[in-house]
Amino acid sequence: MATEAFTHAAPYFSPGASLSPAGSLGPVAKPAWEPSPFYIGGYGETVSIDQYWNATSVVSQKIASAAEESHSWVSLSAAQCYSEYASCNPRRKYGDVVLILDSTASKGGWARSDIFTFDPSTNLAARWDAHIPPSTINSLWFSTQCNTTREKSSSGRDDTCTNTCLGAMGVDEYQFDISKTLLTAHEPWNISFFPAVRLHNKTLFEKGLNFNDKFDSLRVDHCLAEPIQTSCKVGVSNVLLLMVILSILIKVIQGGIVVWKLPSASLVTPGDAIESFILYPDPVTEGLGTLDIVDARRIEFHKRKHWSDVQDSGLKLTTEIQPRRWKEPLRRLRHIIPYGTWIKTYSLLFAGVILLSAGFAASSLSTRNDYSESLDHSDGVLSISAWDYHHPPGYFATVLLANTPQLILSVCYFSYNSLLTQFNVEKEWNAFSISYQPLRVSYPAGQQVSSYRLQLPYRHSVPLILISIALHWVLSNAVFLYANEGGYWYPSLGLYKFEGPSSVSEGSLIAVGFSPLFFLVLFVASFLLVILPPVLLGFYKMKGHMVTGGWNSLVISAACHVPNSENDQIEQSFADEAGTRAEYTEVFSTTEEGGVSYHNKLVDLSQRKLRWGATELSDKLAESIFSEGRAVFHLGFGGEEHKVSEPKDDQYYL
Repeated sequence: MATEAFTHAAPYFSPGASLSPAGSLGPVAKPAWEPSPFYIGGYGETVSIDQYWNATSVVSQKIASAAEESHSWVSLSAAQCYSEYASCNPRRKYGDVVLILDSTASKGGWARSDIFTFDPSTNLAARWDAHIPPSTINSLWFSTQCNTTREKSSSGRDDTCTNTCLGAMGVDEYQFDISKTLLTAHEPWNISFFPAVRLHNKTLFEKGLNFNDKFDSLRVDHCLAEPIQTSCKVGVSNVLLLMVILSILIKVIQGGIVVWKLPSASLVTPGDAIESFILYPDPVTEGLGTLDIVDARRIEFHKRKHWSDVQDSGLKLTTEIQPRRWKEPLRRLRHIIPYGTWIKTYSLLFAGVILLSAGFAASSLSTRNDYSESLDHSDGVLSISAWDYHHPPGYFATVLLANTPQLILSVCYFSYNSLLTQFNVEKEWNAFSISYQPLRVSYPAGQQVSSYRLQLPYRHSVPLILISIALHWVLSNAVFLYANEGGYWYPSLGLYKFEGPSSVSEGSLIAVGFSPLFFLVLFVASFLLVILPPVLLGFYKMKGHMVTGGWNSLVISAACHVPNSENDQIEQSFADEAGTRAEYTEVFSTTEEGGVSYHNKLVDLSQRKLRWGATELSDKLAESIFSEGRAVFHLGFGGEEHKVSEPKDDQYYL
């Protein structure tokens, strides 16, 4: 606290014209922190008067540095200065400050003899004259070291703040509720510096000292604040880093073993599965061309009924090959995708939404719904989790808790990705009933096309990945590990100073922070970008007429019995005798009837464009059924030579 002249090399004498060392209520021997009937705090950290008269002391050097450098600091109005320093704000933008005061006697400062007079019977004059001349103008009024700390309450809504310099700024209380406004930001800002004057109790002054009351009202003209930058850093925990490296190494080894031991190429895409079943037809599903996902799930989860056990024989699977009347299935995706898949995906999503809502409610209550304060994590206003006072968490427990929501989001992503993959697989599967399409396989040959590098088409996978990245980022701002250095947070009610082997500085505060603003953003984004799209896509109607369930191996197997001629059946009989896949391949490689083996024909067919639909029955299949004079056709994949057509309602198919 000084005049403008102090910042322009005017003479000054410590501790200042107030004769008050830091931590004292005035020119008294008793420090402010010592209990007394008139205890009033708020004058900074206590400093011995001898330190001011030692030119090499830290206090003297600090004052000299401010006198030399403060003229280049940032100028703040009185209202701005009050808002920044007479509050609970942490020191993020400004550090040391000089309150520029208007002197009632002189613009340059104050003379000691004008402010104080000493009783001649005391030795006060002799004590002060050697350090502060009675008639020389002193541009310095007072100097102290301030500290602001915030203490967390159990409810998170009634935090208290301690500002050790409020008394020097004319406020009688040094500890206050964080939401309480002590002063109004108006011009001018007048300070009654001495509590002895404010309380009308001159006994607080040292005996033999008389004070001129007209110098008690100090007007703050403006402030010069030292600009600072917050120091942020990236910390690395060697233990956690080692755990991550080992986890990745295990995954790499596991993947290498799978690739090394894999006996044959795996089926990655629907085209791989279709090609495999065309080359190696499954005799179990022969004649079940109308089988769809409903039938497949009935076979999987229900007891098979014999033909004679049901009334509507045309709609039930039987133990014998029987033609079935074709009925156009429901074509909307919400009917095609099994209810179990919907329930599994949305149960996870809604569980996440419930947790998200709980976090939003808790953080909103803790921060009094002031979302604007949550824009910056370093402002120290965010809600910080309170732990059991007697059982504080360790550093690693706090890290795991702060990152658990990320794991939950990842689990939801995998389930969501699976649902969208089924959507796209079904759309790709349905396209084979509209026109001739090449197979999308891992290792293309002929007219086949290569697979996407990602399982979904790029127009779907890239936005999905970007949305996932964005949600993870927003979540990391909604729930995060809070590490604070500088002593702003008081270690109580679960906020504990950290000491241990880590890149975090000893004495730092470690906690889990919440941001209601980012919780709200995450909630809205999750609803609009995650929960709503599949519901809307569920109303999409497939244009083709294909059996549903292109992701089910039983459905794919039933659709991949290619119609063959009588000559082809002779060659196929060798395969029926082979019994195993290896023998199957060997028989076909050595069987040449008419110059081209049946297997080679299937290979050639799978490498060309295919279509699913109705074709003529093979002779072998036609002889194995009793049609009762009804026209029966085959449903399955075929090439252009098979003249594939769309199935018709009420027509019988195998």
